[in-house]
Amino acid sequence: MGMRAGEARLSIDCGSASTVAVLAWADGSASDLSFDGAPYLPSAVYVAADGQVWTGQRAWQAAGEQPSRFIPNPRRPVVDDLSVDSTGVDELDLAAAPLRRVAAEAERTTGGPLRDVRLVVPAGWGPRRRTWMRQVAHRAGLPQPRLVEAPVAVAEHLLAGGARWPVGSFIVVSDVGAGAEVTVLRRGPAGFEVLATLADPAAGGTAIDHALAAALTDGRDVSDAGTGQWVMAQTVRAAKEALAAHPAVTVPLPDRAPVVANSAMLDEAARPVLQRVAQLTCEAIAAAELTAADLAGIYCVGGSAHLPQLATVIAEHAGVTPTVIVEPGSAAARGAAGAGAAGPTVGPPAPPWRAWWRCQCRRYGAPSPSRCPASRPWP
Repeated sequence: MGMRAGEARLSIDCGSASTVAVLAWADGSASDLSFDGAPYLPSAVYVAADGQVWTGQRAWQAAGEQPSRFIPNPRRPVVDDLSVDSTGVDELDLAAAPLRRVAAEAERTTGGPLRDVRLVVPAGWGPRRRTWMRQVAHRAGLPQPRLVEAPVAVAEHLLAGGARWPVGSFIVVSDVGAGAEVTVLRRGPAGFEVLATLADPAAGGTAIDHALAAALTDGRDVSDAGTGQWVMAQTVRAAKEALAAHPAVTVPLPDRAPVVANSAMLDEAARPVLQRVAQLTCEAIAAAELTAADLAGIYCVGGSAHLPQLATVIAEHAGVTPTVIVEPGSAAARGAAGAGAAGPTVGPPAPPWRAWWRCQCRRYGAPSPSRCPASRPWP
């Protein structure tokens, strides 16, 4: 690339469901790292019989055969030792596996190790969890990272994209991924200050996935799907993302004939969850002792921010129409990297699910997206 590895900065946003990584270069440019053909790495891991920890699509594929060895969210500190099918595992190794995969890809891209690493963490994490995250980074072979709070990183990303907020302005960052975290920020002369932050792990994409899965399987919860439960979970997640852009899609199921999901089903599954996000938004604003009139804006980010109802439901509750920024899943990682924005930060996000969806259609016998009448128009 014509640059030394040490001149690049690696920023990692390791979320509960997905890990996003960005390389920022000395000239201000930035690029997202890709994994298995996708612009993110699933955070889930699989513990093989020999104790090795697998990541990415390899982990998800193995989960279909032995779901008891699959860990969907390793980014949670635990006190007790873990055992997976009588195999003892170190919880730091589990959490470090996605970071180790990211580090390997970054070094392959840059041609050598990186010295400057940023890790995105939730604003609500206290000293214990932050120390734990540093230990995870060390176990992954990364240098001592700088921790950046997710909403602060998002605000910096928006500034780089042309946002104009005078010092003293208040903004709200509604981060909706697997769960939700809503944070009120004040722009000070030296950066952004967190005034209030509220989180609910049940107010995000995971809860919506469960509700949509129940609708697709006539009330059968995704957690009861036996050896196909994780295949089902990934299929439903892809269907949810596709329905954000299309009125209907054909959903391949692992244990029955394909079914058609439509936007009305997604709306019904998502609305109670998004109402909770809106409630968190109002509560966070109140906790900061502000009103909607005090805000310079509400900004939605995270892997589930693309859901069409989100902005409408928040506007109904908070009285302010929020802005869903471009590529909401990578906004925090880009902001933490300190990279200049390549373009405007608001607009329609690009769907990351297309290639994987075609693979699942072939695997389970559904019509290919290009031929499926229920899913047209297909990008």
